[in-house]
Amino acid sequence: MSALRARIVRASKRPMAAARSPRAAEVLAMPVRSTPSFAELGGADHVLLVTYRRDGTPVPTPVWFALDGERTLYVWTEVGAIKVKRLRRDPRALLARCDVRGVPLDAPIAARGRVLEDPEERARAERAIRASWNPGQRLFERVARRLTDVHYLAFEPAPAEAG
Repeated sequence: MSALRARIVRASKRPMAAARSPRAAEVLAMPVRSTPSFAELGGADHVLLVTYRRDGTPVPTPVWFALDGERTLYVWTEVGAIKVKRLRRDPRALLARCDVRGVPLDAPIAARGRVLEDPEERARAERAIRASWNPGQRLFERVARRLTDVHYLAFEPAPAEAG
């Protein structure tokens, strides 16, 4: 990525980070649920994705998502996103419905995630995401994809871990 493109991507994240509610961390105090499907997330615009730093610190981030059936949830994020590095190192994740600022609306669901490498899996994720997004999300994607490549992340329900 060129230096100019990298600066534009970083600058575009500032308003989103500034708008993120400190209440996003409230999800960490909620009981973690184990469920066989993500069906209850259908109809939501955002989920709070919690990934874990190397030291185990949870990091909640509101993201757009798409469901593929009831057991697979997809997210796309730019190649340089730190959440990708965290997910590669530790596949544990939590997912909770949230508002655009990341305020959790439900207790989180335990999940396991992975970065999609297979071209067929990536294509399936891309189709699911494009099919579920509204016109505003599609416009954002058209602009953002010109600036940076993306990773596709896949999540499946997992048993809640005792903590």
